Amino acid sequence: MNQRKRGARIAFAALLFCAAMGFGALQVVAGNGAAPAQSDYCDHVSCRAECPGFGGDLGPGGPGRPDVCYCCG
Repeated sequence: MNQRKRGARIAFAALLFCAAMGFGALQVVAGNGAAPAQSDYCDHVSCRAECPGFGGDLGPGGPGRPDVCYCCG
């Protein structure tokens, strides 16, 4: 009887682990809807002078650095 309870606990723990990993994978794949529209890309006001022909977008400059413009063209 003890072996059966131990086996059931292990099976329940494995099922819970698989459910948690599946939920995590779903969260990675699912978007949050916060992405800007395609027309908003490469049109940041601060980057118009630095990237005159194509426009640009602000991005991270690295640890301890300010944002930098990434030109799109």
